[in-house]
Amino acid sequence: MSRRNRGNAGTTYVNNVRGPTSALTSFLNERGIRRANPAPAPVATPPENEDDSDDDDDEEPASPQNQAASSSSSSSTPAPVTSSSRPTRTARLTRGRTLPSPSTSASRSNELDGVNDDSDSDDSDDDESDSDNKNLVPIAVSASMARAVRATRSRAVAVASSSSSSNASASTARAKAATAAASKKRPRKKDASDDSDDEDFHDITGHITRSNFSHKGRMPQGSNKIVFCSRCRARFTIKAGTTPAVDEDDGGLLCPTCAGTGSPGPSKSALPKAKPVKRARRKAQKAEIECHIPTLQDLCIQKIANSIEDVEAFGDISDISLDKICKIICRNRSLNAETLQLFLDARHSELILYDCTDITAIGLQNIAQFCPNLRSLKLKLCGRITNEVMDYYTEHLTKLASLTLIGPILILEQTYIKLFETVGERFEKFELKGSSRFSLKAIKALCDNCPNITHLRLGDCNLMDDEWLEPIAGLTKLKSLRIRNPEPDKLTTSAVVKLVQAVGSGLEELELKGCTGLTDEVLVDAIRPSCVRVERLNLSGCEELTTEGVETLFKDWSINSGLTYVNLENCVMLKDEALMAVTEHSGATLEGLNMSGMDEITKDALQTLTRCINLAELDASWCRAMDDDIMEQLVEAAPRLTKVTVWGDHRLTECCSSRKGLRIVGREGDYVDLRFL
Repeated sequence: MSRRNRGNAGTTYVNNVRGPTSALTSFLNERGIRRANPAPAPVATPPENEDDSDDDDDEEPASPQNQAASSSSSSSTPAPVTSSSRPTRTARLTRGRTLPSPSTSASRSNELDGVNDDSDSDDSDDDESDSDNKNLVPIAVSASMARAVRATRSRAVAVASSSSSSNASASTARAKAATAAASKKRPRKKDASDDSDDEDFHDITGHITRSNFSHKGRMPQGSNKIVFCSRCRARFTIKAGTTPAVDEDDGGLLCPTCAGTGSPGPSKSALPKAKPVKRARRKAQKAEIECHIPTLQDLCIQKIANSIEDVEAFGDISDISLDKICKIICRNRSLNAETLQLFLDARHSELILYDCTDITAIGLQNIAQFCPNLRSLKLKLCGRITNEVMDYYTEHLTKLASLTLIGPILILEQTYIKLFETVGERFEKFELKGSSRFSLKAIKALCDNCPNITHLRLGDCNLMDDEWLEPIAGLTKLKSLRIRNPEPDKLTTSAVVKLVQAVGSGLEELELKGCTGLTDEVLVDAIRPSCVRVERLNLSGCEELTTEGVETLFKDWSINSGLTYVNLENCVMLKDEALMAVTEHSGATLEGLNMSGMDEITKDALQTLTRCINLAELDASWCRAMDDDIMEQLVEAAPRLTKVTVWGDHRLTECCSSRKGLRIVGREGDYVDLRFL
């Protein structure tokens, strides 16, 4: 490409760069821009025009030296558009100038024509740019030569555009041909496998696992089906071998309530059309949640609690009603130093405050001033109690035998020691939770000065470790021992085994909640031989306990007559054999069972719950195998059952069996309006 000098109209300086895109390459190289270009596409040779041949004939013949340079340049790098019957573009543009040697011209032609080469050729262009400018020679350009240059450029652009358009049209034609061939194919005939796939897609009764968490199937394949009623949109279970009623209007399935029968019958004929049931099911569910209609006394207590700011005195009221009012106003966060005066009376021997968050230190001190005869005091969320208030209790509550403090974060070690030294042998029950200042010296003072302790409950104490258990082992009169949520790895299995072996013979209640490091040795070597009188056992959160350990504990445990309460919440490693061992040993005496989070339990193990004829409360949350059949058997076998918690049990529908006085908490249909599904 030539650059024209506006000062000299007929003169131009021409370098030896060839090709229609060489100017762009030179511009990019001068600016320091590099890019890798794709491989060159083949360009067809255009037909020659008569005008071009006439222009070539008018031009002067090239010198032999220029012809040699042209042949050398064309042999090293072929031009995009060439013709054997006429001289090359480089030969026409370099007439009247002296060219370098053929080798130098060939190498320079390779460097400057490398538009389609790698990035290495671009680097060499920068080195040669200065030398190219020095070799420019002024020559005269005729009108015919200018027309030839413009015609050559036009032909190159036309050839490139025609080549790309021809390629695009060829690809479009091939795509249309492929589409037409595919449309002419015969449609595939639907076979039996398609029907089976559709049925499997709509069938939700197969083996369901939660991210392959359970290694054993929780539910036999195809035992039951859970479908939706076409009228009320409620879920109900179709037992194996039975056929539900069919709606005559739309042909959908009907639940037992909408069909007007107690359960789906074996007949395949459609039942008579039943009257639409609109809100009967919802009313029944609401009654189950509320459990019972409030009495007149409960309504009066609710009214008093809601207007507690306007009440001057309760008058002659029973302790049970007073406790109900206290619960309601604590739930409403209405208990403060002013409303506290309503609950203070010198005749009270027991006082329970469920939320002391808004009670000041002076208000807490008034408890000992107005209730000097207290024998039992329980303060929850008492974070504002101070050392001065505790010292005041120590001096004025001379009959105090039971003390419960939840969250006393301000009380120091010396205050506890002074309290234990003062109360002495009359102290029978001590419960402390959420204290980071209760230390080893304080627990030693408790065990040394209060040997008659029967109930000891320590929870969420940050400083608790194995050394605490040694003085506790000297409390031989213990009946209830609760250790909750110690710091991880602070309590070892060997220390807990020694403690249980020392005090286990008199224990009626043992709780080791949240002791994540305990192993099966506690069950086999401590609880089984020592806890002969224990009735309540709480092992929730002990994740290291295995099925073999629990099975060894309860199997043939003849020295223990049976437990009334068992808590195995979040013992995730337990399987069917563990639950079967529990129900076989304590089935006749069990009143409360918490098996929440035992995801490995299957339907076979849940059926053994029918042995628990005295069961009153059951927590089977996140036990995926729980369904309507199990609930029906459990309701029939346990007439005293009053509460069942079933969070996360998606197989339990709102059509499961229930009765008056039984409250089912966490059922999916009770909290989701199925009409909008």
